[in-house]
Amino acid sequence: MQMRKTLICGLCLVAIAGWWPASTATAIAADHGATAGQDDGDSHATGVPLDFKGDLALWSLVVFLTFVFILKKVAWKPLAEGLDAREQRIRSDIEAAETARVKAEEMLAEHAAKLEGVQEEVREIIAEARRDAEHTKNEIMAVAQGEAEATRERAVADVERARDQALKELFDQVAGQVAAATEHVLGRSLEPGDQQRLIDEALAQVTGELD
Repeated sequence: MQMRKTLICGLCLVAIAGWWPASTATAIAADHGATAGQDDGDSHATGVPLDFKGDLALWSLVVFLTFVFILKKVAWKPLAEGLDAREQRIRSDIEAAETARVKAEEMLAEHAAKLEGVQEEVREIIAEARRDAEHTKNEIMAVAQGEAEATRERAVADVERARDQALKELFDQVAGQVAAATEHVLGRSLEPGDQQRLIDEALAQVTGELD
């Protein structure tokens, strides 16, 4: 702010000091040359009188002070306010840009953290799904093996029952035939003990052949 004021005052001083004395001196020198030519005819103007230089400096100072006073009263305040407003606007724009940049960086960091969290959650879900799938597979295999073992045991039991039933029917039939054949050969009925012994021997022979 102070630098701008100093700069503007310096420019005004340079402009006034360079323009007003030069133009005034040129006009007065021209008038003086014309007057001297009319009076002498042979003499020429060789410079500006000392009293004229003093008056010129005084008038330059008066004009400059007047210009500065008018500038301060009329134009300086609006000019300074305009410069201040522009400077404030530039600062506001810079602050807004910096705020937007910081906010963008914060949002970017937040989104990156959320993305990392989502990726970690997805990895955990996939790992849990794999664990569940492995556990389910093991359960299914265990159930299937249990069912297969139970089915095999039921099948073996059914086969054994069917074999026992068939053997019983066969044994009953063989026992009857043995008793009838023995009675036919011997011409008499077998004692219960002999009949049972023959049946057991026949059953043992048939069982050994089946095994």
